[in-house]
Amino acid sequence: MFAGFAVAVAVFAAVYWYASYDYAGTVLLALASGLSTVTAAYLWWQHRFGHVPSPDARGAGGPETPYLPHASIWPFGVGVGAFLALNGLVLGVGYAVPGIVVVGASIIGFVSQTRRRS
Repeated sequence: MFAGFAVAVAVFAAVYWYASYDYAGTVLLALASGLSTVTAAYLWWQHRFGHVPSPDARGAGGPETPYLPHASIWPFGVGVGAFLALNGLVLGVGYAVPGIVVVGASIIGFVSQTRRRS
């Protein structure tokens, strides 16, 4: 699916450039195609060469279960803080400082929540 999207967007980028000669839009479409290509390559690589534990590798506790983090509000806090901090580069220090504080507090909260998991 991602590979098909990458090809389609690359074709759209070529048609867009030919029709408009707009470099900004063409570069953005090419970047979207490239990011989709990277995602497709990663997923293909994981499917082809991904680690699959053998039945002999199981311990006494049964099959190995992957770590999945608990539901958390902290990633939202990191996103809001990053939004404020990066807007502070444009709008001023009044946004950047609270954004940095929110990012720091959210990272500390997320790490402490992850360490407390049972």
